[in-house]
Amino acid sequence: MLRCNYCGNLLHEYPFKCRRCGKIFCSDHHLPENHHCSQHHLHDHKPYPRYCGNCGRELTRLPYKCYRCGAVLCDHCRLPENHGCVVDPPDSTLIRPPKKKLPSNLSWKKFGDQLTLKNFTIVSIVFILIGLIPLIYPMNNYIGLFKGFFEIGVFSFILAYFIYAVTCWETTNQGYAFLMVTIPLLVYFFSTTKIPESTNVVIYILIQFCFYTIISVILLFVCNKIKLGIDRYIFKSKRYTHRYFHPNTLYSLLGIVLISFLLVNYGSISLFSDNTATIMQSLQHFNAPPNTNPNANTPIPSTTVQKPQIIPTLQPEIVKNIEDSVSPSPPKIDQQTLERRIHELINQQRKSQGLSSLSFDQALAGIARKHSEDMARNNYFSHYNLRGLDPTARGSQVGYTCNKNYGSYYTTGIAENIMQNNLYDSVTYYNGIPVYDWNSLEEIAQSTVNGWMTSPGHRQNILTSTYDREGIGVAVASDDKVYITEDFC
Repeated sequence: MLRCNYCGNLLHEYPFKCRRCGKIFCSDHHLPENHHCSQHHLHDHKPYPRYCGNCGRELTRLPYKCYRCGAVLCDHCRLPENHGCVVDPPDSTLIRPPKKKLPSNLSWKKFGDQLTLKNFTIVSIVFILIGLIPLIYPMNNYIGLFKGFFEIGVFSFILAYFIYAVTCWETTNQGYAFLMVTIPLLVYFFSTTKIPESTNVVIYILIQFCFYTIISVILLFVCNKIKLGIDRYIFKSKRYTHRYFHPNTLYSLLGIVLISFLLVNYGSISLFSDNTATIMQSLQHFNAPPNTNPNANTPIPSTTVQKPQIIPTLQPEIVKNIEDSVSPSPPKIDQQTLERRIHELINQQRKSQGLSSLSFDQALAGIARKHSEDMARNNYFSHYNLRGLDPTARGSQVGYTCNKNYGSYYTTGIAENIMQNNLYDSVTYYNGIPVYDWNSLEEIAQSTVNGWMTSPGHRQNILTSTYDREGIGVAVASDDKVYITEDFC
């Protein structure tokens, strides 16, 4: 940090450089008469001696004057014992200069000098790292304390980041500022909202970018006006010191990356990944070379040979028998019976591996059933709902938490298996009459459990020895799809 060559105070603003002596000074001593400039100065000013009166060294800064002998001295000789000052006789009147009273707010001034935006950011990062210690060394008794450190660090880092953006907005480089606000807001939007299907992704992203750009400009403009009002009416400062502030590109990029990462973790990583995959697929389709076939109306021949579909034609009496025997409506599936049957098959799999049986938790079943109904109603298949909530967050909404302490370690959160099954396996048309191969309740339960047991991740959830209860929820969609959710705790 630069210091004033006259008073030695830290310079928190753009320094002033004297054209006469070439030194830098603060705003209180930038005028020549305020710092006793020695070259081309006013004629009525009495210059200070250039050499020490004791050792003869050249004085490089404002000299010291002894109050006993009156000699002008350097830094080394300013103490009486260093220049052999003779104490005045007792009968003489010793005139001492009045003692300067130290200001009461000196400690706060020193604290204010150290409270810079850089130091504030460093402290916030240290708090975040302290909050991440339980991930390396589990400390069950102090988990709340470390969580508090992490939350304070994240809040402080976001605040320092935004103050830096407002500071950039006050300069001539306002592009840094609105990008530092717009990009994290856009990233957080895509981590909490799924891109609608059957839409032009490029136009959709462009519209969202323009919207958040307008929001960022308004936010930065208002915050900058508030900051200028605080500086003018509270701190009585009218100088625009940030005019000479040039944003650091590296700091801005690192801040955008870190803030975006924190917002994605606060939102939903899986939903952000799904949206990123959708954007990449759309860009690949957008950048694909156009069709160069001169005859656009002529279809391109396919390399795969399709076998002609054989539609059997039956006799009228056979068709009549089919109409009488086939039920076009799906069979009635009792959802609670199907849930209990799947629960029994899960416990059979655990017993075959020497594990204890899981109890059926009605609260977990309610959470699972609600998620299955949401997937059936909105036609999606994911562990995260359309608001980006995972099983643990969905349980917290209804006041259900799953925390287990095993002494040397602890676990938290709800594990989940999901399955999309069907009421029928196939459909065959005889003279336009659909014949469905309906699945029974037992077949749906068996195929669901077998599907989970053949999947490594789902199998691991089922055969985890630390789980002692589960809840299963079933919902049937209007298109005859069966959505099954299994939650563990």
